[in-house]
Amino acid sequence: MVKSIVDAVDIDPKTGTTLGFYSFGEERPNLLIIAAMDGGSATDVYASYLILKHLEGLDRIYGSVTILPVANPLAFRLGAKVSPLDSKDLDSVFPGDEHGTVTERTAWEIWRRASQADYIIHLRTGWQNCISHIVAMHREYIHVRNLASQIALPNAVQCSGQRGSLLTEAAHEGIPVVSIEMRGDIDQVDSQAAVEVREAILNFMRLKDMISGERIETSVTLSGRMQHINIDTEGFFIPQVNLGENIQSGGIIGTIQDKIEIVTPFDGVIVSLSRMNYVFEGDIIARVAPPLGDNRSRIETQEEEPVPKRRKW
Repeated sequence: MVKSIVDAVDIDPKTGTTLGFYSFGEERPNLLIIAAMDGGSATDVYASYLILKHLEGLDRIYGSVTILPVANPLAFRLGAKVSPLDSKDLDSVFPGDEHGTVTERTAWEIWRRASQADYIIHLRTGWQNCISHIVAMHREYIHVRNLASQIALPNAVQCSGQRGSLLTEAAHEGIPVVSIEMRGDIDQVDSQAAVEVREAILNFMRLKDMISGERIETSVTLSGRMQHINIDTEGFFIPQVNLGENIQSGGIIGTIQDKIEIVTPFDGVIVSLSRMNYVFEGDIIARVAPPLGDNRSRIETQEEEPVPKRRKW
């Protein structure tokens, strides 16, 4: 059986900010898997746990895998996006600072390993009900596109390229890096999504001859920057499409009961969709991954995850 070597790194012992890196093997290539950069959900943490348990049951790994199940311990405990100690978002301060705030020191410690990795996969849980999908700088970098194309999930969406993000900084340094976003709520784990992502990552490892087992050939659709569909009224939102469905511009996403139909101005795949809910003016009720093509320049003007406005009065 393969045994993991645990490296516990104390960033700030007073607040319990200790990073636990689980390493399997010592050879190349090295795959680094990171989860829980914030406290949005435990689904990504559970996916990393499932991968860890699978690796422990193997006889041998050809290469090495390092797993960091919880990258931001305090924010994870509190279910917060930013650290309460310095109000910083971990995934905005890479490559970090050895002598900076707690969040900056955390990023620096993660970056020390990330900069030596051959592949990086960042696991995160979407803030809205979604299909599991890849987010990456696949248009700018061939090494990123090659990695995204070998993960057995149907869609890879272009990321925003925001500086300070692990996706951006690692890609600029020539490291193949992607993020996998999966569904899950802040108060519960979506085990089905976690299993789907585990299988996609294990299949990637088989394609790279890191572990044995049957390989599944991948077919990934590369998409443009995520487009958001907001509403300009309030009421009960009732979805009329399904996650993963292709939709054309002018297609009906859903209705605000007894008021209006909500249509999309974009072509593409429904990547995330609000469940039936009471929504307010400015809320994002869906996200669409558009095809690559003539609308690239318009796509690039959108932010990847804007803060939805909720005008209640």
